[in-house]
Amino acid sequence: MRVALIGINSNLIQTSNQEKVINFIKDKLYEVGENISLISYFDNNYDSLRTIINSGYDLIFCVGSELSIYNHNIKENLCKIFNDRMENNNACIESIKKYCEMRNINFSVQEEMEVRIPTKAIALCDDKFLNTGFMYKNNSQYVIFLPSNIDFVKDNFFKYIMPLISDISNQKSDNITIRCYGILEKDIRTLISDELQNKDINIQILNKNLDNIIYIRYKNSINNINDILSSICTKLNKFIYSMDDSDLYKTATYLLNLYRKKVAIAETLTLGQITKCLCLEDSSVVADAFIFTNFDVAVKRLSLDKKVIDTYGKYSVNTVYELDNLLLEKTSTDIAVFVLGDKNLDICYIAIGDIDGIHVYKNKINSHDDNLIDNISNTALFYLIKKLRQNDLQFR
Repeated sequence: MRVALIGINSNLIQTSNQEKVINFIKDKLYEVGENISLISYFDNNYDSLRTIINSGYDLIFCVGSELSIYNHNIKENLCKIFNDRMENNNACIESIKKYCEMRNINFSVQEEMEVRIPTKAIALCDDKFLNTGFMYKNNSQYVIFLPSNIDFVKDNFFKYIMPLISDISNQKSDNITIRCYGILEKDIRTLISDELQNKDINIQILNKNLDNIIYIRYKNSINNINDILSSICTKLNKFIYSMDDSDLYKTATYLLNLYRKKVAIAETLTLGQITKCLCLEDSSVVADAFIFTNFDVAVKRLSLDKKVIDTYGKYSVNTVYELDNLLLEKTSTDIAVFVLGDKNLDICYIAIGDIDGIHVYKNKINSHDDNLIDNISNTALFYLIKKLRQNDLQFR
């Protein structure tokens, strides 16, 4: 199936909301084994739209703006191309009116624009949003118009769009998602080379630095699928942190809640990134947090014995072990995470510990890495997940 994702925006510099929508759709299509033929951004223009629609794509996603009047103009251009006309859609009217009533908003010009879609379109709407979209069959082609509201898109994607994609692809299949960390895509491909050559399954790997999402799609008729999946998991076992599409922070907060544990975090190089991202997921899992701008502040705050530094130096396995142990003692929390590093030395130590023991990981870093903070933070989260799952046989 040939798929195009297009963002239509009058300001091609400010496309962050459209990128969220397009990246979400792209990831979900990868998940079911569909490749993207085109991703493009351009201003609302009849000729540009017509060129895309007449280019032989089976499925086209048109992602509009946040503005009702701009989206209305896009819909009008699409109607001209479809040789259709705009009309008030009853489902959209009911949804938008309910949205307005719940929020004491007058049903005015902006709302009237949202309820108008092509006459032959299937409406996409929900009374939680002041947005509408539609799905349209243009001869043998399908066109889906969506506003650049990621929550609206997620809400409608699983209810209406994914079933349509399944119908278009006409394949009775199932899929599984595996997330790995700390391994390059090329190394994943080497490890599972046999499975990649298996014509009965479709494997797509989406790489985000050292965070890899592996989408595996397979026909329901395969008899040995459990053996194939077991082989993949065995080969990638020490890198796997999730058997669904949950990222590192979502997985960590889920496990902390599952095992009813709280974490204390002390950060140097990462400047609070770990704490911030965990709190964005669920602040209740963070019992305490410290950001130390330099080593001496950490020593003073946690009362580290000077003999430790004199014996082992500032940056060493033993020093960060003792600091993590002090963090556990002073915060009386379940798990302590201590990130200690020095850009000038290109070294970082990450200690993860609880009452059963503390494990210290030594990591070489590159001070010129533009993603240094993200990479160290993600690595610390991966180690935290390994600690939480140490008794889980599936992830040993």
